[in-house]
Amino acid sequence: MIGLVMLILGGSLFGVLALSLTTNGLLIQMDVLVANGLHAIALQSAPWVRDVMIFGFYLGEHAIALIGAALCVYFIYKRFWPELIMVVVAWAGEASMWLVLSGYFHRQRPVFDVSVWRQMTAPGFPSGHSISAVMCFGLLAYLLVPLVPGRMGKAAVIMAAGLIVLFIGFSRVFVGDHYPTDVLAGYALGIAWCGLAYTVVELIFKKRIVSHVKEQ
Repeated sequence: MIGLVMLILGGSLFGVLALSLTTNGLLIQMDVLVANGLHAIALQSAPWVRDVMIFGFYLGEHAIALIGAALCVYFIYKRFWPELIMVVVAWAGEASMWLVLSGYFHRQRPVFDVSVWRQMTAPGFPSGHSISAVMCFGLLAYLLVPLVPGRMGKAAVIMAAGLIVLFIGFSRVFVGDHYPTDVLAGYALGIAWCGLAYTVVELIFKKRIVSHVKEQ
């Protein structure tokens, strides 16, 4: 049920954002104002602040790729096949989804006379980093929460995962690589994809276990 709710809510939010993009709606018009305001703040901020925000790019791409690889190795070693399939399906699906949708919408990224660090040329809608962040740290929270004792510990895991996801998304707008709706669309897709992929994998394996028990 939770997975279905995530799929519906995430898919609906992405649909609203996609429609606003294709019709140049109010959300898209506000994008420019927010992006310009954050860019002005970024240019005036201390170098260490910019470095922290630039780190968000690497955390949302390279670190997530490494986490995925590490999880695969660990799950193969432990023979945790449902968890392994979750990682493979989620990571591969995210990459495919981003390639198809970014190519379809082909939205230009923000362009400024003075860049915070560099100008990216790949289409910006939706944000691949935001999809990956929800997918990766959402899965980590999903797997770790049952293992952590106490409500405070569980809440801390969920809060940590949420803050990392928010940091990655905000950093992408701060350095001028994305508009806010690019990030929101990425979050929406990440939520929908997690709700679909992880729930389906879990249901399939639960069904196999039930069938195996009945046969015995």
